[in-house]
Amino acid sequence: MKEMKRGCFLVTTLLLLLGCVPWHVTADSKDGEDDQDIPGAALPPLKLGNSICALKADGGECKAIYTRYHFNIQTRQCEMFEYGGCHGNKNNFLTLEECQEMCVVSEFPVKKTRGRFGKEKPNFCFMEQDPGICRGYFSRYFYNKESQQCEKFKYGGCLGNQNNFKALEECQIACQDNTNSLQLDQHAEHPIMMNNNSPVAKPSEFPRLLVVQEGIRNSWEETGLSHQVFLMVFCTCTHIYFLRLGDG
Repeated sequence: MKEMKRGCFLVTTLLLLLGCVPWHVTADSKDGEDDQDIPGAALPPLKLGNSICALKADGGECKAIYTRYHFNIQTRQCEMFEYGGCHGNKNNFLTLEECQEMCVVSEFPVKKTRGRFGKEKPNFCFMEQDPGICRGYFSRYFYNKESQQCEKFKYGGCLGNQNNFKALEECQIACQDNTNSLQLDQHAEHPIMMNNNSPVAKPSEFPRLLVVQEGIRNSWEETGLSHQVFLMVFCTCTHIYFLRLGDG
């Protein structure tokens, strides 16, 4: 009878131990393999060179038949359609090359223009401001190729083009000639001499900040390990207690 009690206590304690210890499941699959197995995976956000590229193909009201090209936002390609010869909309190009140049945006635009100070600018910096086709009212910045300055404009909230920045600094870094580069060169040629009374940063202050941040980042891992050790000790003591109780 005592042996049966000990066996029951042992099984119960082991089940309690397995139930208390948290299990961590890690995904070992490589990035990109899951997306290939899931049908209909989401495509990356669509980027258009101009908001007119989002308009549907419109053959117009006339009855002639002309071969034209339009950009299809569903297939993300320039496609052929038949144009009647009048009216329609601006998503209408004589050649495939014109359609692709206006609407197809590559992930890495080719830099082909230099500014006054030798800085290369992406081609989207020379696009006109485009508020898009939606009716929102958001403050954005674009590079004005006429004034050669980043200026504020109102964005509708969808589509538009890449000459569209949330912050003035982003626009200036990407498109505007930085006159401060000359000042930086002058400072490099004539470094500022410091006297004995100038404050000097202590080299040990920066590593301390890194140590604190590293400790905060790993605090959850340390807490989880301590929790597991505590549960194992608790369950072991409970097992010993039940064994002694069975002996009695």
